[in-house]
Amino acid sequence: MLTLLLQYLWNYTALTVLSVAAFYLSLIATSLPPTAEERAAIDRAIGVLEQRGFVNEARVLRSSVTFRATDHWLNAIIEKENAYAAANFPFQLITTYPDFFNKAVDDTERAAVLLHESRHLFGEDENAAYSYVWQNRERLGWTLRSHGTTASYITIEQQTREMAPELFNCPERPWSDCTLR
Repeated sequence: MLTLLLQYLWNYTALTVLSVAAFYLSLIATSLPPTAEERAAIDRAIGVLEQRGFVNEARVLRSSVTFRATDHWLNAIIEKENAYAAANFPFQLITTYPDFFNKAVDDTERAAVLLHESRHLFGEDENAAYSYVWQNRERLGWTLRSHGTTASYITIEQQTREMAPELFNCPERPWSDCTLR
């Protein structure tokens, strides 16, 4: 009886592992990797994160993420507006979209996007990811003074105001931003 139970357990475990592996491989197979030029931009942005002290996020991005340049079948069915990138937790996939390379003006802005996506890889939701980036933008070197007029900064600020409105509920501060000193 115990042998039969162990055999069933083994069969179901193997089936589960194979199913998850097949799902993951289907995501990889239905999308394209970044070009060498795009990969270099991604690596430079990760380097910015390392230089600015986001060591855990940079380590995850360097060691466990598979970057893709086009949507796989799952991302293709999800509507995206103003997306620079998308993370698929727990599969450690990040898809970078054209705005990541074209709208972001430098590696610091790309680092801000990857910082946001890395928070999803840690299991955080949109509110937490937007909040984390916004609260750490000065440490990242991505501030109103340095990037405040760029399309990316403006777009991401608007998205942060929508996704994390609690950060903008300080009427006594400039622009009601509770994170400004």
